[in-house]
Amino acid sequence: MAVSLEQPDGLAREIGSLLGERHGSLAANLVQFARVLKGADLDVAGSNVIDAARSLALIDPGRRDDFYAALRANLVSHVEDYPTFQMLFDLYWRSDRSADRELLPRARYAEGAATRRRQRAGRRVPLEAQVAYDPQGDNQERTFSEADLITSKDFSNYDAVDVKQARRIVRQMAPKLATALSRRTRAARRGGPVDLRRSLRRSVKYGGEVFDLYRQRRRVSALRLVVLCDVSGSMDIYSRFLVQFLYALQSELRHIATFVFSTRLNEVTHLLKARSFDEALARVRGEVDSWSGGTNIGASLYTFERRYARQRLGPRTVLIIISDGWDRGDTTLITRAMSALRRRTHSIIWLNPLLGDPDYQPLAKGMAAALPHVDYFLPAHNLESLLRLSRTLVYLAHG
Repeated sequence: MAVSLEQPDGLAREIGSLLGERHGSLAANLVQFARVLKGADLDVAGSNVIDAARSLALIDPGRRDDFYAALRANLVSHVEDYPTFQMLFDLYWRSDRSADRELLPRARYAEGAATRRRQRAGRRVPLEAQVAYDPQGDNQERTFSEADLITSKDFSNYDAVDVKQARRIVRQMAPKLATALSRRTRAARRGGPVDLRRSLRRSVKYGGEVFDLYRQRRRVSALRLVVLCDVSGSMDIYSRFLVQFLYALQSELRHIATFVFSTRLNEVTHLLKARSFDEALARVRGEVDSWSGGTNIGASLYTFERRYARQRLGPRTVLIIISDGWDRGDTTLITRAMSALRRRTHSIIWLNPLLGDPDYQPLAKGMAAALPHVDYFLPAHNLESLLRLSRTLVYLAHG
């Protein structure tokens, strides 16, 4: 009887018999990686993982290019999923290792009641990945524990050591996201000339029989990002780190504009173009006189819609609003502005740090007024939530 991804231990044993003892925990890691792909909506079954193991048994898994090619050939069924696969592969697996050492995992699929509670909190692309960058030592369980701690830990609970490690992770995450977003082609599902090379390459999985004809790719325009980040007093413990993420992202992406707001709206795109984040943060805080002040979300959104929306938004623009939704002003302005912004954009993503609490409900008047116009309502309280945002953006860029 075939073993499925829902039976990871049995599948790992079957794969281990194909790989042999010298590959150590590679079998378990391969199953775990397949579950990460499955959680990211890739079409992966237990039979695909077994095929991947058979391929790995014929190559040197220490050769990163061969290892990558073997996994992609067997675990990706649709060419439009290549960008997602590559990003998750880079996040999951360490840089190339010698043949006599194990490939250690770079991510982990998180399951259980906590995941289901978060999924009930709002609409989102279903990825639960926890990233362990540059794991230290050879003890896998210890590496997982440290990774889970830093990726799932709330920004508000960070100490100085956590901040330093998280900054390094964000610097590594931003280029991968930028690369995935910058790919401006996708496979044509129908029509157009047959891409013979891709069709033949895909046929290797079926012993040379060509079952699928792939069409040549068509170019799509790059996804543009506009970010509005709440820097009011209620967001202070989160906004500093979220601005760090925006700084790293803006260093890698051309098509991004960044605004901050509390009682007033300020564009800070030019201020984030600094040699270091500390310098950028000092420039932003020096020019934004309402940093850590009160909150007037409605007036800020209305100002953006009136002054900037026509030039900055369009059918390939994703508007990202980062706020806890606490507003002291007139919430009718929020409804009016959000309705107008929704008509001008590809999608609106609202990131709320409070959504990380499984018991949170969007009862604040500002949040309740905005939510009907939001396409994706996601948390923004830890590194795991930033990875989920990355997955959502890649999905929108190539969907």
